[in-house]
Amino acid sequence: MALDFTLAAFEDFCQWLTHMPVFTVGDYLARSQPPPTPFVILRIDVDYRETTAVHMARMAERHNLEASFYFRHREGAFDLDAMKAIAQLNHEVGYHFETLDTCQGDFQAASDLFLEHVTLLRESGLIIRTVAGHGAPPVAVNYRSNLDLLIHTPGLCERANLLGESTLSIDFSRVAYISDAGWRWRRYNYYRPGVVGKPTSLHATIRDLPRRDAGLYINFHPHQWFAHPATMLYYRVRNRLGTLILPHVRRGSLPKT
Repeated sequence: MALDFTLAAFEDFCQWLTHMPVFTVGDYLARSQPPPTPFVILRIDVDYRETTAVHMARMAERHNLEASFYFRHREGAFDLDAMKAIAQLNHEVGYHFETLDTCQGDFQAASDLFLEHVTLLRESGLIIRTVAGHGAPPVAVNYRSNLDLLIHTPGLCERANLLGESTLSIDFSRVAYISDAGWRWRRYNYYRPGVVGKPTSLHATIRDLPRRDAGLYINFHPHQWFAHPATMLYYRVRNRLGTLILPHVRRGSLPKT
């Protein structure tokens, strides 16, 4: 298999998925009963590098796969061109919300902005059925993550005419969650926000695919995936160094050598 976090590895993974049922988050939530195992829920969080997300969408479409792509509202706008290009490939497009961060923990303002963004996306011609909370350190002390917006405002999804949220609405007693967040593959046999999963790999995930008892929910982040192995290795090492050094910089000291 190709080197992990390269687009060739993602294409290899898509090839493996052609032998089993694959669902978007929206299609999974719309079912009256869970599908028979094995199956995969395929989710892609587009934090940035939207053009890479479009490449990954095209790769998945070539293998007749549909995935859920969640987009942030960044720098005052959505990348509507990328979102529409992905929607035209028959993928689900959703809203990667972070309005509690944007509104500094103000729940009422965050709710209003959440509804405004969903409306904006629909008025642009996109079908929005589900949303996904963006994971980032909170910017105020009165909440733990952006998911708290829906936890503490339980009618918000209904007001927005949504099927649900990409993790809060999933019964994880039936599905194992696997994510590449932070350039680290982790598996959560029973996912809960804030709990760290067990280390795994893309290769181990592929080995799990044929298991008859496996329902897998797999989340990719396109900004971590590159066409060329050398480019991928450069950014992955840079990320590792940043993870080691930044906490010391914030505390005003570096580790002694």
